[in-house]
Amino acid sequence: MQDFQFNFNVSSFNEIFPFYILIDKNLQIVSLGKSLQKIIPSLTENSLFTEVFSVERPHITSFSLENFKDTIETLVVLKSTLDTTISLRGQINRHNEHYLFIGTPWFKSMENVIEKKLTLHDFAIFDPLLDLLHVLKNQEINNHELKELLDTVNSQRKKLKKDKEELNKISLVASANKNGVVFTDPMGKIFWCNQSYLDLTGYALEEIIGKTPIQIGKCDLSTPEELQKMVTAFFKGEFFNVEGYHAHKYGNPFWAKIKGQPVYNEEKKLVQYFAIVENHDDEKEKEEQLSVLSSIAEKNINSVIICNKDGLIEWVNDSFVEMSGFNKTELIGKKPGHLLQGPESDLETIQYLANQIQKGLPFSCEIINYSKNKKKYWVRIQGQALHNKNGEIIKFFAIEEDITLEKEFNQQLIESENRLTSLIENLQSGILLEDENRKIQIVNKKFCTMFGIQVEPELMKGVDCTLAAEESKHFFKNPDQFLERIDVILKDKKNIISEEIELIDGRIFERSFLPIYKEGKYAGHLWSYDDVTLQKRYKESLEAERQKYSSIIANMNMGLLEVDNNDVVLFANQSFCEMSGYSLLDLLGNKASDLVMSEEGKNIIENKNTIRTKGVSDSYEITSKTKTGEIKHWLISGAPNYNLNGEITGSIGIHLDITQQKNLELQKEQLLKKLEKQNEQLNQYAQVVSHDLKSPLRSIHSLITWIKEDNAKEFTEQTSQYLSMIESKVEKMDHLIQGILTYSKVDTEEVTEEKISIQEVVENCINIIHIPENIKVHIQNTLPVIQADKFRMQQLFQNIISNAVNYIDKPEGVVTIDCKEKTNSYVFSIADNGPGIAKENQEKIFKIFQSFTNNQQSTGIGLSIVKRIVDNYRGKIWLESELKIGTTFFIKLPKN
Repeated sequence: MQDFQFNFNVSSFNEIFPFYILIDKNLQIVSLGKSLQKIIPSLTENSLFTEVFSVERPHITSFSLENFKDTIETLVVLKSTLDTTISLRGQINRHNEHYLFIGTPWFKSMENVIEKKLTLHDFAIFDPLLDLLHVLKNQEINNHELKELLDTVNSQRKKLKKDKEELNKISLVASANKNGVVFTDPMGKIFWCNQSYLDLTGYALEEIIGKTPIQIGKCDLSTPEELQKMVTAFFKGEFFNVEGYHAHKYGNPFWAKIKGQPVYNEEKKLVQYFAIVENHDDEKEKEEQLSVLSSIAEKNINSVIICNKDGLIEWVNDSFVEMSGFNKTELIGKKPGHLLQGPESDLETIQYLANQIQKGLPFSCEIINYSKNKKKYWVRIQGQALHNKNGEIIKFFAIEEDITLEKEFNQQLIESENRLTSLIENLQSGILLEDENRKIQIVNKKFCTMFGIQVEPELMKGVDCTLAAEESKHFFKNPDQFLERIDVILKDKKNIISEEIELIDGRIFERSFLPIYKEGKYAGHLWSYDDVTLQKRYKESLEAERQKYSSIIANMNMGLLEVDNNDVVLFANQSFCEMSGYSLLDLLGNKASDLVMSEEGKNIIENKNTIRTKGVSDSYEITSKTKTGEIKHWLISGAPNYNLNGEITGSIGIHLDITQQKNLELQKEQLLKKLEKQNEQLNQYAQVVSHDLKSPLRSIHSLITWIKEDNAKEFTEQTSQYLSMIESKVEKMDHLIQGILTYSKVDTEEVTEEKISIQEVVENCINIIHIPENIKVHIQNTLPVIQADKFRMQQLFQNIISNAVNYIDKPEGVVTIDCKEKTNSYVFSIADNGPGIAKENQEKIFKIFQSFTNNQQSTGIGLSIVKRIVDNYRGKIWLESELKIGTTFFIKLPKN
């Protein structure tokens, strides 16, 4: 029988394992796969392996020579310390005096592959990552229909109000348009759309009218920048042209191009908007396909060349320039053969290329080319003609692969095969390869060691294994059974995987048998022996641990219940029995919900068991009944239970008795209801007190007015001054009562949340507040639209602006209102050039009745109301102030 040898040179080994690493016994890198050098250019030979890679699996905190052995003969995941984006997944095995890593990169997306400039030829043919390279790019098709429609609408804009007939024509155009057409009011709310828009979005007409295009079109894939462009254009009354993903009510979002046009009346006032929505899914897909194909051609490691119908070069990629040594200017317009072929270029191959090109047929060949500096190299050329729709040749396309190394490495194939044989001989499994006559072909050192054979493996080639098995049977616990089993296996000639056999010295081996066929004919077999004594002992230890933890579970304080997929009890610990009042015998074989659940509880348990079959774990509360009928509240944490094959066989639940906590919650709810009633009574009392206090104050004010009118001539100047002071105090008392009433209502009055313009709110406040002529109040920038209660915002800004105006003591007063938008909030600022606030008083001014001024109108309540409103919106208020210079209040309100 022929002796099989597996020898590989570096080139062929690279074809099979292009990401290999060969490491010497000092962990210095001796050799690298060509593709690995490409994705990590800074990785070089002679680098220390433990310095350029870390180990993610198995987990090794500090990778060194001492713990390197932990990575051998197991699945490893290596991470490059030179490029942290690169991870390798594979296995490290001993190879003679070296170690050999064989694996592949662990990319998570196609972008990683393109980023590293990898192509089809950088991977082994069997590598699953090749599927990532099957990506296409799209070509964009310009659509001028929108522009034509916009031109038509713009030309007729001035006639819309005067000419009903023309308007009807435009309406018909919009209705019949295959693209979506919508009309909105100046605030962006849709009042009309055509049927195409309903078809595009999946919504009914009544679901669209009154909403904005953003509300209809926004989805998880929408780009905030494009949405902001549309919003900004609406507010500015400008034309917009945006594109991005548009929502669909039922289906997936589609790629849309949206163009909007404002419509003005004769007074140049914005009266409405209209927009065209086009579905560009096909164009987007073609664009992406074109981009991928273009990238593949441009970034391809192989040379790509395109010639015109006369064979003159029109375009080459960078790889072609690099391989040939000519720049693009020197190549364009030339024939490739005239530049690249030389003395050793095969004449028959040259003639073959000329004939195929002349006939417009595909061509594939290998030929010697010469670079610009006359350096010789081998290329494999594959190309074909490109035809137009009439079948006429318009261009020629070819890919040239540099195979110089492949040609050179063919001579090293035998050496590589020898290295592979050496690798097999040094595996940590005992390997025995026999021919069909049971003559030894290959045996490795590990096999000899396992069976105490004192002969070198090379000397055992040709030995009859029948005699060897007879001599080795004394190693096994059942010698005769060992020989009989071998005869059965050889007779059946079927794969045997990890069959366990026990040796007389206590060791345990796993034996595998693999029959070998060549062209359908039996050609021998391979035996593999692995010493699994440690693994076996580990499993036994693991079983002991399982028994120990089972005992712990059975006696823990929380109830544990295991049921099958039909809710039939398989196991319950002692705590569950005590909680439910049932014994283990009562529970086993019965449905748990029938014993301990009410009808409502049974429905909940049935639902939970259903989601367990989908692999879902969760926690929930449930009301149960014990064997004696006592009602209990349980908190259950449930999870699916799996068998060794990963199949869900039922569920496991941990039960905690929370009856006492539930009773406390009921007491808490009763207290909250009582407190709510008391708050309502206090509010009513505040209203009554306010009315009762204001009534005598109004009477006092009226009496003083009458006294002054009846005795104006009789009073002295001092008496008149005293009466004026009384009026001032009465008025201040009235403001104080009104402020207290407002302060008490901040948290109690109903709040209506809506989108409101703070710009409008502030402008309204400025119009309401009495502002002296020497004081100017202005808004720095346009204030935003937020989700809030309009009345509360009116209270907030009116109080704080009034506060700023009232306390200004300069001849020329200035109050500036501004807003800065943050990621999750808006920060408003109200700055004045008043007297300023001392540092020790800056925290106190937000407390009720705190006033640090002689202003007669000050009640000490205004800023307290502002503080409560800001707190209700989970915001923040603070100030920066300098005496005699002025004060700036900052109000931070979160975005909803």
